[in-house]
Amino acid sequence: MSIVGILGVGTMGKGMLKNLVKSGHKVYSYDPSPEAKEYAEKLGAIPLDNPKEVGKKIEILLASLPSSESVQAAINGEDGALQGMQNGTFICDMSTTAINVEKELYNKAKKMGIGFLDCPVSGGPKGAENGALSIMIGGDEEDFNKVKSVLESIGKSIFYLGNIGSGQTVKLCNNIVQGVQLVALAESFAAAVKAGVNSKQLLDVLMSGGAYSKVLDAFGENLAKGNYDKVSFALHHMHKDMSLFMKLADDLKVPSVVSSVSYQEFNSAMNSGLGGKDVSAVATVTEGMADVKIRY
Repeated sequence: MSIVGILGVGTMGKGMLKNLVKSGHKVYSYDPSPEAKEYAEKLGAIPLDNPKEVGKKIEILLASLPSSESVQAAINGEDGALQGMQNGTFICDMSTTAINVEKELYNKAKKMGIGFLDCPVSGGPKGAENGALSIMIGGDEEDFNKVKSVLESIGKSIFYLGNIGSGQTVKLCNNIVQGVQLVALAESFAAAVKAGVNSKQLLDVLMSGGAYSKVLDAFGENLAKGNYDKVSFALHHMHKDMSLFMKLADDLKVPSVVSSVSYQEFNSAMNSGLGGKDVSAVATVTEGMADVKIRY
C-alpha cells in the first residue's frame, strides 16, 4: 500500500481516486469543488484544504487538472504541492500539459530530490472509472519503476516512453489523430445525409467496415444523432490538446497541413460557444458550411 495524493477530482480524477482506494492505497485529495470533496470523502479518501497540505502527507502525488496553468499553480504555486513534499517522493502529472511546463516542473522537483513524471492518459471517463486507462510516461526510468504499481491501479496499458516530455508528446500525437478523424467523420455524415442517406445507416456501415475506429465507437452515435449534449469528452479539452500539438509541430518545423485545417474547425466551434459540448459538436461547423443537419 502507498500513500497517494490526487489533485483534481473531476471528470477523470474521480475515477482514478475510486480505483486508488479500491486497490488499498491511502488517498488524500484536493479539489476546490464542494461536490468533489464530498465525492472523495464518500469513497474513503481524505480531502484537504490545498495542494500543499496534500504534499505534506503523501509518497506519490497524481495531478489530474484541466490546463497547463492549473498544473503550474497546483504543483509550484504559493500553496502548491512542492511546498509541502519531502525528498524521495514523486509527482505524476496525469494531465495533458505543455511540454515546456513539464520540463520546468521536472527540473524544479529534481533539485528538491523529488521525482517528476509526465503521465498523460487516454481512455476518457469510462477508462478512468474502470481502471483501464492508457498511460503514456516520460521521465527517469528509475522513478517510473518506483511508481509503476500505483499507476497499475488506474491503468490497463502503461507505456514508458523515455525522457521527460515523451509522454506528453505521444499524447498530443494521439489526440491530433482523433481530432482529424472527428472532422473527417463529420464531413462523411454531412455528405451522406445531404444525399438522402439516413445517418444511422451510415453509422452501421462504418462500424462494420474498414473505417471503424475507437473514435467512431466513442463518438459516432453522437454524430449520427446530432446530440452534442451527451458529453464524453468536452470540445474545449480537445481544442486545448490540438493547440498544444500545433505548437509542438511548429517548434519542430514539422508540416501539419491536415492537422491545421482540422484545428481551424475546432477554433470555429470554440468561437461559436460550443466548448462545453461534446467534442463531436465540431460537426456543427461542417453542418453550417454544408447547409445540412446531421440527424436521425
